[in-house]
Order: sequence, then structure tokens, then C-alpha cells
Amino acid sequence: MKKSILLIFLLIIPSMLTACSAVIKAIEVALPEEPESREETSMDHKEPTSKAQSVEFSAEDLFSTTLFKEDPALLQFSRKVEKHIAEFDSNFTVMYRGKLDWDTFEKQLNDIYNIINFVNPYTAGYIDDFNGEVWEEDNGYLVEFDFTYLTDAKKEKKVDTYVQEFANKFITNDMDDFHRAKAVNDFVVQLATYSDEDALEGQSVYELISKKTGVCQAYALLAYRLFLAAGLDAKYVYGFSDNQLHAWNLVNVNGDWYHVDTTWNDVNPDEPYAISYEYFLVNDEKLSEDHIWANENYFAATSNAYDFMHDMWYADTVDNIIYYNSMADNMVYAYDLATKQNRQVTETSCYYLAAVDDAIYCSDYDNAGFLTKIFINDGSEEVLLEEEVLNLFVDDNGVLFYETIDGEKHSQNL
Repeated sequence: MKKSILLIFLLIIPSMLTACSAVIKAIEVALPEEPESREETSMDHKEPTSKAQSVEFSAEDLFSTTLFKEDPALLQFSRKVEKHIAEFDSNFTVMYRGKLDWDTFEKQLNDIYNIINFVNPYTAGYIDDFNGEVWEEDNGYLVEFDFTYLTDAKKEKKVDTYVQEFANKFITNDMDDFHRAKAVNDFVVQLATYSDEDALEGQSVYELISKKTGVCQAYALLAYRLFLAAGLDAKYVYGFSDNQLHAWNLVNVNGDWYHVDTTWNDVNPDEPYAISYEYFLVNDEKLSEDHIWANENYFAATSNAYDFMHDMWYADTVDNIIYYNSMADNMVYAYDLATKQNRQVTETSCYYLAAVDDAIYCSDYDNAGFLTKIFINDGSEEVLLEEEVLNLFVDDNGVLFYETIDGEKHSQNL
């Protein structure tokens, strides 16, 4: 008997993944319209906006890998589909003979994108959209798929080269797991700017590395590839937050699993050099405050070994020292990764900070956002420009780049 049903799926899933822009941390500064003098200028401290779990969705709305255990034929079916996707096949058929009745199997077909994530998350990211027809045949279901893709074999070869070049440049044999994971987080955050484009833009790793913009799917897929290239075991995770689908990673550091959300560690699309560690090496308990995922699909993350990192934003690393503005008290600290010692550098609220060997350059929000140099040894300060500045960055040649509030870009040799 022939059962032909047109299946319409996928377009829903990627569009929801692109909606994770809603969870990007929005930072605002309150400026007086016409300050009469510098002494009367008042600026509110910047703070990340609070986030919460999704109230419209729950983990039960996500695919659960327990279904693979109940019906191994579904896993084998998914593996066959994934092999065709990996070859960028546009039209192909796959037979399913398993325990699922038609209604249950149809539901899984409509969720095939997310099922493929558990076979190979990276190739699942190739998919643009797909549809299919199903025939009931030989005590099973023959599915004919039609796929279109976000990328192709030629582009993916460039991605492979890019990933290897990252590993060659930033990963050394003497690096421990923590420094490897941090190198990946910092690289992705510094590379990428969150895309506000429509649902068909910014989903693939190729787009992210070529255009430097993307959505959470691209962030998490690139981080996944880079974690593996750095010699770390990693997973791609999808779930919900703020009533949107969202994607991030799990990574194994020194035998323990941790969540890393590079999208949320990229503080704001308008602040290309800002790094946060609020969502770096996070355990299940902390992440569950504002993320939802199907726990049974992934390894448990129970360690709190790196909780000290989660207070850090507007951070910059020089050698083994992380200089950062504290989310707890808006003051600047220096954390020594070698000695595990933390010390306060200054009481100044120092944003967009860029550090060199002896000084931190920043926008001093205790002083109208003026460009300020803070000497690391004693915390003394020197105002370099009596204008509000932002997006500070020091390049490898020791040149300081920054923007003034009018949008003009400036540079000076240090």
C-alpha cells in the first residue's frame, strides 16, 4: 500500500535558532542630555540585563535521545540520512523499519534536523531547508528527501583549513585543558559579531568566518569544531531560553564537563572587542537559571571549579593575567591564572578595557567615560582624552584603537 504524505519541515527550526538574538546581553548607558559641567555629569553603571528561563517551552518540547534506545532503527535511519547530508546530496531515499507507528514516525521526521544533531551536529548545520514524501512499503516507510544547504563541499574545505590554522596558531602541546578552552572562547568571541539579519543569514560556520557575523548556531558550531581541534572533547547543545531556541556547547576540561555559551560571552553586537566569562565553564546548576535543555541527551556538568571566572566581563588577558571589570562591584581586578591569586587594581569602573604589560586603557565610567590609563602596579590613573570613548583594542604592534561617542575611530602608538 502506498502512503504519500508531503512533509513540510525545517524552516521552523533554523528560524527559531536565529531568534537567539533575544538573549544577547543588552548594555545601556544613561547619559544626561546637556551636562552643565564635568562635575555634574552622572552616568549609570553598565550591567548585563537579567535573563530567565523560557516560560512557554520546557525540556519535554525537545527531542530526547531515549527514543534511540527504545528504537535503535530510528538511530540507524538517522545515521543514513546524515551520511547523505555530509555529501550534500540534494535528493535521496532512506528506508525505515522500526517500532514507531506512523504518527510517531511522522513527528520524528518533522524533527529530523534536531535528531541529526545527535548523529553529527556539524553536518546538521549544513541544512538550509528540506521536505519529503513517504511511502508505506515492505513493512516500513520509504522516505524521499529533498534538501537544500547553507554551504557546500568547497566552502567546507575552507572551514577545515581555517580550523587547522587556528589550532596551529593558538594551541600548543604544553597548554592545559583550561587554556585550550579559554583560547577557543576568546577566539570565537573576538571574531564574531552577532547578526541581526533575517532567519536565512548567519547560520553556517562558513558565513561566520567569512563575514564575521552569525547567530548562535554558527557560534556554537564553530566553537565545537575549534574545541575538537584543540584536543578537547565537546558537544553541541540546543535548548531554550527567553522563549527562543538557543545553541551552545559542552566541553570536557580535566575530566569534568562544563557549558560554554560563546554567544552570550560576546557581550554586545556593538562592542566587538568585549569578552565576558559569565558563561564560560559553567555547571548545570548555574546554567539552568536561564537555559533549558534535555538533560538526558548530554553529560552532566556538576563541577564548580571555574566559578571564579563568572564575575568577569570587559576582560582582557596579557600573558597569564586576566584583567577584568567585576560584575559584582564594577571595579577592576587582575586574576593570575598561574598562582590563582586575585587582586584589585583600582576602584574605577573601567569598561572596554584593553591591557598591555604595565597599564590598562579604558573608558572611565567614574569620570564621564574619559579615555584613561591605569597603571597596573599602583592603580594610579592618567586621563588621556576628556571625551567618552568605547571599543578599545590594542593590536599586536602596540597600537591602541578606540572610538569616540560620535562614531569616529582613532588610534595612537603606546
